[in-house]
Amino acid sequence: MSDEMRSNELALFGGPPAVTADGQDRWERIPTEAVKRRIGELLDEGTISIADGGGVIHEFENAFREMAGTKFALCMNSGTATLHSAYVAAGVKPGAEVLLPSYTWHATVTPVLHCSATPVFCDIEPDTLVLDPADVERKVTRRTRAICVVHTWGNVVDMDPIMAVAEKHGLMVIEDASHAHGARYKGRPVGGIGHIGCFSLQGQKAVSGGEAGVAVTNDPELLDRMLLLGHFGRITRGEGCRTFDHLGDMGLGTKYRAHPFAIAMALETLRILPKLNEGRTRCYVIFNDALRNTAGVEIIEPREGTQRGGYLEFKFKVARAVADRLDMDLLEKAFQAEGAPITRDRYSTTNFTYGLIHRSPLFTTFDRRSLGGCFYDPVTYQGPSVEAPSLPVTEDVCTRLFGCYAFVDVKEAFLLQMAGAVRKVMANLDRLS
Repeated sequence: MSDEMRSNELALFGGPPAVTADGQDRWERIPTEAVKRRIGELLDEGTISIADGGGVIHEFENAFREMAGTKFALCMNSGTATLHSAYVAAGVKPGAEVLLPSYTWHATVTPVLHCSATPVFCDIEPDTLVLDPADVERKVTRRTRAICVVHTWGNVVDMDPIMAVAEKHGLMVIEDASHAHGARYKGRPVGGIGHIGCFSLQGQKAVSGGEAGVAVTNDPELLDRMLLLGHFGRITRGEGCRTFDHLGDMGLGTKYRAHPFAIAMALETLRILPKLNEGRTRCYVIFNDALRNTAGVEIIEPREGTQRGGYLEFKFKVARAVADRLDMDLLEKAFQAEGAPITRDRYSTTNFTYGLIHRSPLFTTFDRRSLGGCFYDPVTYQGPSVEAPSLPVTEDVCTRLFGCYAFVDVKEAFLLQMAGAVRKVMANLDRLS
């Protein structure tokens, strides 16, 4: 075999790997020294819990609402808590329906059940992986109370038609922006476009407190309703319009307050968010541009007039014809053998997140009446239905998605070689098949 032929041979079959450059991301995801210093100050003060929303909680909320362009921000102990609070504040209750995508993390959906309401799954756009406004409008009924959009992987939903549908039918709009810290739609920060914006501050998120969340809104009564659900100590402090002063400070008993240590970490990561988004955008543009026009590959472009943020992961699709022809696990092995840290999106009988939640037993074959609590509407719930709704775009896309870590500060040569690994594999599909 000639040197040229050997260089084109897939690494899976003994050829040289396409990626040889250093792929170490030099970005310090958590500014450790600053976080240690801030948490140390809290320990020195003896501040291990904050009930009234003061101190570092107040500092972070002010900084975050400024970033989101809203009047109010409310720290919580998780992104899931922010979504539950948002649904409660929006009046989601027994008999109500919430329109939302199946292509999301399950925490977007399951809090609807905690309100004894019904999630109604809508399809996504194939090019952006986010909620399709046309399918949302088709699925509005007299029972619809809210729409929850998800800015998945930092890709921004087309908010103008969503808000038009909401205004036409008198619906509340909740933005799950857990992947999209700092993203913008026509110059406006996401989270502040709908009635309530929800952000996770968990683990790998762009702004992270380890385990925490924050909700934003411009409506003081919606703020009051979220305070009432889970924030003993803040209800009568005068933050919103004090709708529930007559109930005193007891609230409804749920405890969604954030730990001050988590918010101290989140505050330090919020400070570096602009640089993080700048770095991730640069890396994704380099990677996408290098993949553009590659036969069998479809890149995920940003919507015109939007600015991605947060990201969490970089994604691309292989063409339908490729997915029908090849085992996706084998394709993944081929990418990785070339030295590219690329994985396929997977679904199984236990993992229905990001795309197939509508097929989960929780919404098809499992009888939620066997549980305690309020996980079904006692009037309308008739037990499990074996047939899942049809979401053709979601079901198609989810079988052919690949992704990698959202790099921030990595060498350009590595990104180009990673894209080159994809091109090399796609040019040798006959060898794989």
